[in-house]
Amino acid sequence: MALTTESKDLNLSDVIDGIFDGDYQLPEFQRDYVWKDSNIKSLFESVLSSHPIGTVLLLEIEKENPLMAWTSFSEIIPTENRTLDYEGEDKNPPQYLVLDGQQRLTSLSHLTRGTNNHIWYLDLNGVKQRWEEVEAPSNKDEIKNFIEQDLDVFAFIKKKKRTDDPLKDFRSKAKLLPLTLLKDRNTLTKAITDVRDAISEKIHEKNYELKNYEKLTVKESKEELEEIIKEEGKWKTFLAELLPFILDNYFDFKLPTVVVSKKMGISGVCKVFTKINTTGIQLGAFDLLVAVLYPKRISLKQMFDEVVSNYSLIDSLDGKPKRYLLQTLALYNKVSPKTSHLPESLKAEMFDEGWNICVKNLNEACEQLDRNCGSALITGSDKYLAYSPLLPIIANVINEHPLGVKDHSLRLMRLDKLRAWYFGAGISSRYGEGSDNKQVKDLAEMKRWFSSPSFKEEMPTWLNNIYGEINTSKSGAVGKTIVSLYNLKRAKDIYLDNMEVCAEVNGCDLHHIFPKAAMRKKVMEENGIRDKTMADKLLKTQHNIDSVLNQTWLLSSTNRDIISDRMPSNYIHELIQKNGGGGNAEQKVRDLFKQHCINDSAFDKLMNDDYFGFIEERKKSVQFELTTTCKIPNFLESEPVDD
Repeated sequence: MALTTESKDLNLSDVIDGIFDGDYQLPEFQRDYVWKDSNIKSLFESVLSSHPIGTVLLLEIEKENPLMAWTSFSEIIPTENRTLDYEGEDKNPPQYLVLDGQQRLTSLSHLTRGTNNHIWYLDLNGVKQRWEEVEAPSNKDEIKNFIEQDLDVFAFIKKKKRTDDPLKDFRSKAKLLPLTLLKDRNTLTKAITDVRDAISEKIHEKNYELKNYEKLTVKESKEELEEIIKEEGKWKTFLAELLPFILDNYFDFKLPTVVVSKKMGISGVCKVFTKINTTGIQLGAFDLLVAVLYPKRISLKQMFDEVVSNYSLIDSLDGKPKRYLLQTLALYNKVSPKTSHLPESLKAEMFDEGWNICVKNLNEACEQLDRNCGSALITGSDKYLAYSPLLPIIANVINEHPLGVKDHSLRLMRLDKLRAWYFGAGISSRYGEGSDNKQVKDLAEMKRWFSSPSFKEEMPTWLNNIYGEINTSKSGAVGKTIVSLYNLKRAKDIYLDNMEVCAEVNGCDLHHIFPKAAMRKKVMEENGIRDKTMADKLLKTQHNIDSVLNQTWLLSSTNRDIISDRMPSNYIHELIQKNGGGGNAEQKVRDLFKQHCINDSAFDKLMNDDYFGFIEERKKSVQFELTTTCKIPNFLESEPVDD
């Protein structure tokens, strides 16, 4: 690290000049400029008070072979030959890219040069009034203390619409100094001198009128003339002594920077950015690849946007992380899929040769998981998908071993393997940690397994004994896997039994089988509790009321009108009566509940409002479905103990 980074202090005003000249620009991956006026004013107050504003991280650019693409700062347009797309022989790339400090440097650039529509001003009337309130300090140390302790610069920074003559308000009684004068010290000095000269002329004029008061017709009284001369004299002193001292703090401000050498590789740049970046935004592999590939004529952002626009399932999976399609391409090219390695492992030629193939394979993998595993990506979300890192592996497996083969028995066997893999990985939390590292290993194992002539032969050893606690919430990997099972079952609604209920059906959701309100009432009665908050705490800690085992897909109307806040024995009785009453009606209702992974034993517990008994029996019912419908070869009753 010491050989590839260097710390140095740069003159802030020189950096601002360099931004407008195009010497300093932004990497393509940088986010939009988002600072508000209050942030900008606080920042400039720190500068004028000589307070630190943080370190800026710069990347040195090799002009003959830039490491990554660049773009200009917001509302700052450098000369054409300094832009990325310019192709003339006089093309002049920037010297540095700002990796961290974009918001601060953009703000200071806008403050000192203005924007397309606005200019910032320093309200000198307010500054002067505050200066006089503390008896107009004049020596260097007193002025320094005044700026640090007594002057609220923030309150005196104003923003106004841009005009053709921004100096007009400086010359007038408004005394608003346009901060665009900070473009260079000579321009500022001349503007202040011109105003002081005008004040001197006014003082001379008023002294003449006062001296010849009896001979001239003067509209002011002598007292008023004396007050004007006194006040204008104070302005001369203020403009000569205090204002230059304040503004010199801008010109003398040293900006601490860390310069990353052009010799550092892209992964090193990523690590440095993530470590030092003050915004807390981690730099992703996709962002880096966008910047790295653009100079090589590959518009990754545009390519990716087209994919998620045309393939809704990939959008559900990867629209936000922007990771899994890249990992699919990495595995396809037999390079590391580890996220931090992607900017270096993925080469430009890989996109030319494999991008479209990987898009097709990843989309098919999404379709297969939706159709055969209940992942429900079609809903526009991945919240029911057990593990996203599965998809790049599946995409590459089916590239060599397609699931749509004509051989019926081979097709069914491969689908069984897909289900066993998906549900086994979800229940065992296989990709909970180190998913990038497991992808390469699992891809090799799955290719061998899918090429084998039987289900048992070449089956990965980790699939032999699967265990996971399934009495859990729906939000974790295990819970999502169970919800996938519920989706896959495509059960009929327990009331409107001609309607399928699952994630893909509008107007239905996961609802509690033992409603919270009914269980709260029961807990309060059994424990003599009046406090609903305490009862809810017991439901959460002792009953695990939100367990995925206490939920199933129902039409919202069924949950609202039939289950409502009633215990199961109550609403099941109504369901039986709705079907005609008697033994046949009860059997029909039992059969409906079996579609929801609720066997006869679990149903009996519902009829007796036995919550804990129901959870235990439904657990067995779900485990049975995992080994039959989901093809998990061996589901252990308890967690295996290492020897």
